Amino acid sequence: MTEPVTLHNLYYLIDTSAWLDQRTGAHQVEHSSQLQDFVRCDVFDDYHPGLDMDARMRLWCAAHGYPVGDGGVIEHDDACLTKPVTIVLAATTGMPREALALVSIDGASPDVYADRTTDDGYWLDATSVALSCSGGHAWSWDGDHYLRTADGAEAHVSTLFGRDASVISRCRDCEAFDESTTDQMCPCPGFAVYCPACGERCQVTLPDVPLFEER
Repeated sequence: MTEPVTLHNLYYLIDTSAWLDQRTGAHQVEHSSQLQDFVRCDVFDDYHPGLDMDARMRLWCAAHGYPVGDGGVIEHDDACLTKPVTIVLAATTGMPREALALVSIDGASPDVYADRTTDDGYWLDATSVALSCSGGHAWSWDGDHYLRTADGAEAHVSTLFGRDASVISRCRDCEAFDESTTDQMCPCPGFAVYCPACGERCQVTLPDVPLFEER
């Protein structure tokens, strides 16, 4: 099973599929089939310069009368995600209205899902991770210079971890094995986050995303 967040030397990666699974509901099979046929239409080959995937997805929405709001086209590169993703947020015009997310991963053929997020802003955040330890301490981090507590208080990384220190460090168990101070091999990839409050190893996951219940 793929971990939603993997730690590397001084950086982390969020699994794109896990990130999407947090925000999407049911796969809209009929819509997806229609959209895939549309974006592969030969007529697009005659456009110079060519229409990229988000333009084709927006045209499909327009052809069906599904409005795409301001800021409804979102692109995330692979700086923090394992694969780049393009999202177009739209809504059906029938009753009841449905929020849709048109999704293309790494430029591949797109799919349509129910958009379950309570606010479009949750689609904009593709960098945040949640840190928590067995001692009950919890933080959020977006890879920048500050960690945030549950109540929104901010603390600079250097204040918490020390000057020139990183949030992600070498796994202590891996170091102990490498230095032959233990014969127990650690199964992790070699990096970890340790709680700045108590020193316990933190679990690194994706933060919760508020969702609407699916009908």
